[in-house]
Amino acid sequence: MSKEQRDKERQDIITQLQQMDRHGVWSDQQSKNEGYPPMTLREARAKLAYMSDPENQ
Repeated sequence: MSKEQRDKERQDIITQLQQMDRHGVWSDQQSKNEGYPPMTLREARAKLAYMSDPENQ
């Protein structure tokens, strides 16, 4: 998978996370404003899997 494909997937997942939790800190800019590093693709995948699991709600 190319760097562009990974970045697109990461951005797509971040968009999904923002729709699932509008009060969370998801975007790169929000993370920067809060003093956090940007979410990696691996972190984004893990967070989406966690939030999509009905047992975690």
